[in-house]
Amino acid sequence: MSTSNELPVPPPKDPVIEVLMKDVDRTLLRENLKLTPDERARRLVKLLEAAEEFARAGRNLENTS
Repeated sequence: MSTSNELPVPPPKDPVIEVLMKDVDRTLLRENLKLTPDERARRLVKLLEAAEEFARAGRNLENTS
């Protein structure tokens, strides 16, 4: 263990991640982290069910055109 009073040097920032992070809504992340893992999993299942329904509706729309 170092006895130096120097603080560790943080790793360099990745410019790609910096650009992407400006568009991240951190409030949504914080709200999601307030949920239990079970609640998060249930929300994910609902999201996947909705995505499947949208995909099914899109296929039905293509078949009627």
